[in-house]
Amino acid sequence: MRPLERPFTMGQLLALQPDTVTVLIYEKRYAIPVSVSERQLLTAIAQDEIVLLPVNFERTRLLLDISETSPQFERELNEFTDTTESVTDLFKEGV
Repeated sequence: MRPLERPFTMGQLLALQPDTVTVLIYEKRYAIPVSVSERQLLTAIAQDEIVLLPVNFERTRLLLDISETSPQFERELNEFTDTTESVTDLFKEGV
């Protein structure tokens, strides 16, 4: 995993099209281009109820290679929850 050079945010996956993914970020929709390999990954995980994706701050590119141990990644995920328990701890527990 490479270190993050710029801030990012999380977007909720709304729809997957052949060459773009539509994500919801703070109640606005963004169509973001995806590569073939990104589309394959998203197709596999799009079956889940809610899928959150890391998106660059300009809302133009997915950042799928961010380490799950990144402190910023955890902060962004925690904004979507109302629990005091760490989201990454919940993932490890399989919740």
